[in-house]
Amino acid sequence: MTMISKSSIVTLFAACLITNSYAEETKNSCDGIISHDPARMYDFKIGEWDINWRNKTGPETVFEFTAISKAYTLMDGDIMFDEQTSDVFKGVTFRTYDTAQKEWIVRWLPANQNFPHPISAKLENCVPVERHRQTLPDGREVMARTSFTEITEDRFLFRQDWSFDDGDTWLPDVLFYEATRR
Repeated sequence: MTMISKSSIVTLFAACLITNSYAEETKNSCDGIISHDPARMYDFKIGEWDINWRNKTGPETVFEFTAISKAYTLMDGDIMFDEQTSDVFKGVTFRTYDTAQKEWIVRWLPANQNFPHPISAKLENCVPVERHRQTLPDGREVMARTSFTEITEDRFLFRQDWSFDDGDTWLPDVLFYEATRR
């Protein structure tokens, strides 16, 4: 029979505590890609992505095109830029975290166009969700709700739903893309 010293037992017990603490921390990190820390909820976007857009332009009409996204951070991750270019549009999304409000302030800045409404973003049940009002070309206002789902190391989905009645009903996936890491 092998004898285990008292100091070995203490070391083993301490290692188990560290392991259990790590397991608890991992269990609480959503799916391992999205952190419970709302200040880090966009970290999954960092890098270069091929984007396959499928936007609804009518009840039975979908406009499809591709784009490239390059997302990176500045100032120790407190600011994020996401450059998107395609044959259809180009622009940047600028994000910064408001520590007092525990939410992101997001601005989509399309090249050669007016700046749209400000966007706020929070982590909702481990899903990054952006919300804003938007004026359509015909003058109607919609509520827009954007979510990033099915996030893995190499893929995620962007879904934007619209509501014409202040959130009572939603038209799903008006703007939609699948991103695949380059």
